[in-house]
Amino acid sequence: MNAERADHFEARAKRQMREVIRKIVIIAMSLGVCMWSFISWSLLTEYAAARSVGQTEGYNLTAAFASELTKTFDSVAAALRLIESDIQAHPLDAGFDMENLRRSIKAIAGPGTEVRIAGSDGHLLFSSAAPNAEMDDFSKRADFITHRDNPSLRLSLDPLRSAVAGTAIEVSRRLETPDGQFAGEAMLLLTSANIVSLNRKIDIGRRGTVVVAGEDGIVRARFDQDHPDGTVGVGTDLSGGSYPDHLDPGATAGFIRQAPTDGVTRLVSVRALENYPLRVIVALDMDDVLGTAREHVWLICLVGIGATMLIGALTGLLLRETSRRTKREIELAYDRDRLQAAQVQIEADRAMLEVTNRDLVASQAVAEVANRARTQFLAHMSHELRTPLHAIIGFAELIQDQAPTKSGAPPIAGYATDIWASGRHLLELINTILDISKVESGTAILAETVFTVAELARNSLVSVRAQAEAKQVSIELRLPEIALRLKADRTRLLQVLINLMSNAVKFTPNDGRITLSAAVSDTGEPVIAVSDNGIGMTESEVAIALEPFGQVDSTLSRAFEGTGLGLPLASKLTELHGGRLLVTSVKGKGTTVTVTLPANRVMYREAVRAVSR
Repeated sequence: MNAERADHFEARAKRQMREVIRKIVIIAMSLGVCMWSFISWSLLTEYAAARSVGQTEGYNLTAAFASELTKTFDSVAAALRLIESDIQAHPLDAGFDMENLRRSIKAIAGPGTEVRIAGSDGHLLFSSAAPNAEMDDFSKRADFITHRDNPSLRLSLDPLRSAVAGTAIEVSRRLETPDGQFAGEAMLLLTSANIVSLNRKIDIGRRGTVVVAGEDGIVRARFDQDHPDGTVGVGTDLSGGSYPDHLDPGATAGFIRQAPTDGVTRLVSVRALENYPLRVIVALDMDDVLGTAREHVWLICLVGIGATMLIGALTGLLLRETSRRTKREIELAYDRDRLQAAQVQIEADRAMLEVTNRDLVASQAVAEVANRARTQFLAHMSHELRTPLHAIIGFAELIQDQAPTKSGAPPIAGYATDIWASGRHLLELINTILDISKVESGTAILAETVFTVAELARNSLVSVRAQAEAKQVSIELRLPEIALRLKADRTRLLQVLINLMSNAVKFTPNDGRITLSAAVSDTGEPVIAVSDNGIGMTESEVAIALEPFGQVDSTLSRAFEGTGLGLPLASKLTELHGGRLLVTSVKGKGTTVTVTLPANRVMYREAVRAVSR
């Protein structure tokens, strides 16, 4: 049932995860679309603003160049009027002063301006340039015929004269006699370099151009950075495409066009002069016009790409985290089900444990009752056994004293001695069992007195001295210089030391060494240690030796008598004093048994601290 619920939760969690992922993707895509829409709008706005600024700049430049060009042709018209007035005042056939006229024209029209004067028959009467045979007769030229036949047309701008090298525009004027008769034609020829000079002062860019063209779209002059003389492209026809065929005087038009001369796309501004049939064209390179805008475009695009990558990365991280969290929730759901199943099992096990615990409590109670019965039985039996044993020991002593000692008499005294020794051994065994039973049952009572450790140690040596001398085992006694006084049960502590010293002598080979030492630890606890270089024990053998009636399976240990109660009794009596007994042994190297008592059993602590220092 729990597995089905977990599977249902997994399916629902995956559906929710897919829905969340779909929403995240939609939001991220919407954010990206909105951002790039804004970026596109910004780019279009930037381009439009740059184009508008460029168009405004082009309009301003055309106005400036148109103003300069108008002034130039106004000067030309003034020079032609001067020629007419001089000719009327001094006819050409009456000693006309040509040098004076040349100086006057130069002052008005400027240097580099060529002047020609033709008579009423069309023959060349005056030229400021070198003579040219081809230009002697003007009678068949359209401009001469127009001036001759149309008195109302006083000033005209003729088409480009390709026959004259470097000529851009020819301005001509009808000459009349004082009585109004046709007297000829005065022509002033302007080179491209003399039309405008403002282009040398204004930076129109590396590939920007300034063009002067007629209403027919024919280029009269074209200026750029590499050709400031205005001669490049002269004669090119600009008409067609977006070029305006008709433009009111003083009006301005703008468009973008790829130039037919060099193929560069430019932002073109065209302005018609108000008083002359000419147009000023300023064409700015689109790369210059949109240069700053394109830099901004690149910057904005880079920012947009970075933002898109950031949105994508964040979206990916969010999707991954959503997937991980969903997977973790599914795992937690299964873990929850497993935990619930485990909890059910634990509850069942707990119920079984409670039943087992009740059984154990009952068993413990039965065991405690049995233990108390055993202890009482041992104490009672020990008491009952000691009474006849005392009698046996007493009668054995009596028989020893009264047995016949004559030669040939039966060895009754020897038998009595054996009975006495066996009785004493059995009595010691019973006393030991009785002491252990009292300690385990809690009925043992300490008879505490104050005594010195030195006295206790020397008294313990008395019991084992004969056995040690027989095996030639040396005993070293190490005691503090200042007497260490204890408050404890002297008899029971003496029994502890005697048992430890007896074991040490018993399991130390001949010519061995035993050390009995006493000291105070850093925590103020009295420590009594018995060390030997005997047979030693392993850890498992130490555990056996601490058990009542425990016998270590050793050939050397089996060579000595023992009930296996000495070490357990010493441990019980130490614990009765609130201390602890520790056995440290190395097989084949010896054993050290340490008895540590509580610090409150030390008397005269000031002296003890002095000893420890």
